[in-house]
Amino acid sequence: MVVRKKRTAVTLDTNVLLRNVLTTNPRSPNTQVCQLWFTQKKLQLIVSREVIAEYLEIFERVGKFQPDRIVRWQAIFEVDPRCTLVNLAKRYTESRDPDDNVFLATAAAGKAEYLITNDRDLLELPEEFRRTLSFAIVTPRQFLQA
Repeated sequence: MVVRKKRTAVTLDTNVLLRNVLTTNPRSPNTQVCQLWFTQKKLQLIVSREVIAEYLEIFERVGKFQPDRIVRWQAIFEVDPRCTLVNLAKRYTESRDPDDNVFLATAAAGKAEYLITNDRDLLELPEEFRRTLSFAIVTPRQFLQA
């Protein structure tokens, strides 16, 4: 039997993935986090159908991905062993941006250790609320320094 090392469970906000795609700097914190997940297999990406839909929509609209590339990414998010697809149960309403609440719900449903984001609406959630979460909300830089 092969013993697999435990991967750190994370949910990545769309902005982390998109900044990785758009940057030319291989040392950017967004790229380093994505490499830890995709290449080095040290992270387990927690996703939901709602998060995948947002990823793909942004990849197409902002990243200008072609349809065949979108299909490949969808398959990665849905069936790749580096990803865990969860169903959402609890819904949140705490973020100033309602679209961000799905990331809170996904991280909670998948028992993520971290929600990694560059989004101030998530990073500036009240400390009182953040203490109720079972995961930390951090920037890519903060995650790399942890």
